[in-house]
Amino acid sequence: MKFKIAPATIGWWYWMLTLLAMIAGLAGRIEGFYAVVAISAVQFVHFLFKDGFAALTTQIRLVYGAFTVLALLDPSRLLFGLMLIGTIMVTFFDRCIIAKVLLLMPWNRKAGAGSMTH
Repeated sequence: MKFKIAPATIGWWYWMLTLLAMIAGLAGRIEGFYAVVAISAVQFVHFLFKDGFAALTTQIRLVYGAFTVLALLDPSRLLFGLMLIGTIMVTFFDRCIIAKVLLLMPWNRKAGAGSMTH
């Protein structure tokens, strides 16, 4: 696995802010979890208007946002812990399990290769 960051893209900054907020939340600052949800909503709307609903980048943000809301309901914070691992992978290695699963969906069979998250 190759270290790959893309600070020149807005998508990378969204993921970095999400990562920092999630770390704050897992460190005991409940506001961090609310920030994760807010950042997820903002980036979903951004990519919705930028790329359209059918775009893989938008679909990733929709699924991720749904997971963040679901994670708020989990008092153990286990789901946020799992999402932390995924967010680290996206931020520093451009690897996204959500993208990989979405690419298997019938409506995404013709999606192109390249960066899946930025």
